Amino acid sequence: MRDTPQTPAPSAAPIESTAARTSLVHPMSWALLGALAVAYLTLSITSLLGKSVTVDEFGHLPAGFNTLRSGDFRHCTLNPPLMNVLSALPVAAMGPRPTPEPPPFRLAPSFDFWESGYRFMFAYPEDYRRLFTAARCVTVVLVGALGVLLFFWARSLAPRRADLAGLLAAGLLWFSPNVLAHARLVTTDAGAMCFVTLAVFAFHRLLLRPNGPRAIGCGVTLGLAQLVKFTAVYLGPLFVVVAVVWCFGGPKMRGTALAKWLAAALAVGLGTVNAGYLFAGSGAALGAYTFESDTLQAVQAVLPRQTPVPLPHEYVAAFDRQLRDTTVGDSSYLLGESYEGGRWYYFLVLIAFKTPIPLLALVALALTTGLTGRGLHRRESVLLLLPGLVFLVMFSLFSDKQLGLRMILPAAPLLFVWIATTIARADWKRWTVWPLAGLLLWFAGESLRSYPDYLAYFNQFVGGPARGHRIALDSNLDWGQDLPKLKDYMDAEGIDSIQLLYFGRVDPAIYGIRYQADPRRFGPGYRAVSATLFGRWYRLYDHGVVREVDAVDPRTLGEPVARLGHSIHVYWVE
Repeated sequence: MRDTPQTPAPSAAPIESTAARTSLVHPMSWALLGALAVAYLTLSITSLLGKSVTVDEFGHLPAGFNTLRSGDFRHCTLNPPLMNVLSALPVAAMGPRPTPEPPPFRLAPSFDFWESGYRFMFAYPEDYRRLFTAARCVTVVLVGALGVLLFFWARSLAPRRADLAGLLAAGLLWFSPNVLAHARLVTTDAGAMCFVTLAVFAFHRLLLRPNGPRAIGCGVTLGLAQLVKFTAVYLGPLFVVVAVVWCFGGPKMRGTALAKWLAAALAVGLGTVNAGYLFAGSGAALGAYTFESDTLQAVQAVLPRQTPVPLPHEYVAAFDRQLRDTTVGDSSYLLGESYEGGRWYYFLVLIAFKTPIPLLALVALALTTGLTGRGLHRRESVLLLLPGLVFLVMFSLFSDKQLGLRMILPAAPLLFVWIATTIARADWKRWTVWPLAGLLLWFAGESLRSYPDYLAYFNQFVGGPARGHRIALDSNLDWGQDLPKLKDYMDAEGIDSIQLLYFGRVDPAIYGIRYQADPRRFGPGYRAVSATLFGRWYRLYDHGVVREVDAVDPRTLGEPVARLGHSIHVYWVE
């Protein structure tokens, strides 16, 4: 890559015209971007083929498939429908035929997230793995497209070393173990990451040049983000705060224009959410709802019952259930301790132990550069860093449901753009190129070293993924993804049937595993235990029965004879 001849803009100057000053992409940079994309696709697709359906995937694909087939949004009981429906598109195109055999146990007719998952599993047992593989590829493609977006966005923010900034941003995304972990799954986490980033990008364009077309683009992307995951509800207020910071000290006329077009964008975003639900139940009276969360019950008690709610009925109902869940909480595990509710330091611990060390070093380097005034302009820094800070504070202090680093995943691409552009804009001495190159190679090496077990990634501060179960569980380590490895182990050891305590809803028989899952009937022999069950109880599927299993004390089992994907521990019990 060679530098462009433009003179670097002072760090204190606005960056309204950087897009016009950014050079064309060098042919070598195109080649490098293509190589990075091919590497990302290879790592993500080949690794997803050897992973079983995880806990939340079990319900997400059926929710999207049923919604797409029936047009009834009640199937999306816990999340907005967009990402689920997108994932279900290739499944619907494949035209799977349901089995004529009756399910092994009766399910009440409802739209429950988990019951829909069981119905889908019973209906398509032969095609189950193939259907999920097709659906997972949708997420892979979306994250691939997000990397291209980061490439061009970072280039516009660092015109002097545009290609370097773009390649850094795309590479940090595509080689992040925590991004790769969720870029292969049929959930809303990676989808929220993609659409939240797209909305912030469109908002940045509106900030640079407020006009009608950009307001429409900002509003549509903002609405699409709301249709993926409720995490995006913070974006509207965030955009207002950033717009105030952006216009502070500037011409009054410019602030007036931005306020007008931002208001238009927020209106378009509201319309997009309603259109995503085909306007079903939009404008219903507040008194028509039966809320379960304390927050919306309080709103209902204050406002008149005839107040129209300018949102689709099922969107509000699903949001209400999520609010209830954040206050009711769930079992959590951190630093060897199981507990109910949330801890303010939960995500700080995860960031310290699940972020690759070279990435932490790059963050420190970018912070040092920014504090010395040689990095990205402070307004762009606020735009890129404030959303992540808000996500971190809200989920750390105001949520009792803390189930993994994935909850703040939408902040990752914005952080990568900030790191890449801050580093690219700085004036580096010649000798500093080698340490920077070393950090980047180390970062890429972390991705290759953790292949294909990205969900279980922990850095060297912990001792790697082998010791991750001592720090955090659930989607941080074991989300039920390693049944294929258990089957391979059984075949290699000649084990015909195994005693299995599995953190997952899917029937292990789909992966060819013969098993016993009733702890009351366990005896001597091989016993496989999901690591997450060391810290919480769970409901698992057992030959037509959904069985509650208490947390397992690994000290009663001795040392494992094998650890499969770092998520399933196998013991020989005398």
